[in-house]
Amino acid sequence: MKKILCACLLACAACDKNDRPLYDDSYSALNIWLGRQAVASDSIVYNFAYQSDFDSIVFYVRLTGFPATADRSFELAPVEGDSALVHYRTPTYVLPAGTYQAAFPIYINKPEGYSAFKEKSGRLVFKVKENPAFREGATETSRLRVVFRNAVGKPDNWDVATSPYRTLASVFGAYSDAKYSFIIQVTGRSNFKIYYTTVPGVIEQLADDEVTLLEATDMKNRCKLALIEYNAERGDLLDENNEKVVFP
Repeated sequence: MKKILCACLLACAACDKNDRPLYDDSYSALNIWLGRQAVASDSIVYNFAYQSDFDSIVFYVRLTGFPATADRSFELAPVEGDSALVHYRTPTYVLPAGTYQAAFPIYINKPEGYSAFKEKSGRLVFKVKENPAFREGATETSRLRVVFRNAVGKPDNWDVATSPYRTLASVFGAYSDAKYSFIIQVTGRSNFKIYYTTVPGVIEQLADDEVTLLEATDMKNRCKLALIEYNAERGDLLDENNEKVVFP
């Protein structure tokens, strides 16, 4: 009798196992990240001092599961931070049918006379608001963390950068507020990253806040020429430590 019972249990277990689908095609989750499409980051720094009026922060999504045959929408929800101090808008986003990856904006408005975060940084953390179409993605790609500042200051990537990026110091030399303000004035660029790869023949689609090493070198050379003109007309440009501003 025991042998018969064991055989029945084993048969039932095998049946249950065979009846389960190999893949759960009803499961759909959205992984979200900042940075660039090929180099994910869970956080970025947004500095109001370099922006005016309306702007946007781009984030990326990738589907875990199968693309649908119809458009599906989702929303972001703030879960931590200074939401009362930031004028932002996260519309209803749509992942088109048949796609598994896309880029979307978080809209930022800087009102006239905006003065938040001048003395102390703030932040906002967003996540996907779960709905019948989508769940949250993997833990490491389930949050968007935006640090807010509102003053000219040393960028985080001036002395430290991870591949495929290079530090700003490797092109522009030692940091000072006066030098960085001069770079912004001459080039019109701020809060940018230097993207670099040693792989020949690779053409990368750069984000708005990225420049190639060649472009960064050209920016530096423009600053050197502009500094020569400035010094000739007004005397040496001095930084906040009363040191002469120079470029390598």
